[in-house]
Amino acid sequence: RDSVFDDDVSFEQQFTEMEDRFEVVAPAGKLGMVIDTPSGGMPVVHAIKDTSILADQVMVGDRLISVDDEDTTGFTAMQVSKLISQKVHQPTRTLMFSRTKARK
Repeated sequence: RDSVFDDDVSFEQQFTEMEDRFEVVAPAGKLGMVIDTPSGGMPVVHAIKDTSILADQVMVGDRLISVDDEDTTGFTAMQVSKLISQKVHQPTRTLMFSRTKARK
């Protein structure tokens, strides 16, 4: 049976269309990036140093989705920092971010 919502685009699909997801491969070492979880939400880039190796790829306000395919969307800022620092000596770390399309 047809639902009244069959013609509507799902909220998730609308949200996905309003954002770009992108992957950043970071080398070993410090990233020079501060992550915050405002209001207990998804981890967000709060600050990034000019000297950061990610400065030309990541912007304040970008949302961190995962680190090496580990979902971080429910993590606190402290948990994200701990996860990233545990991997500081790996040759590379793959970070997945999302950015609202309007911010480009």
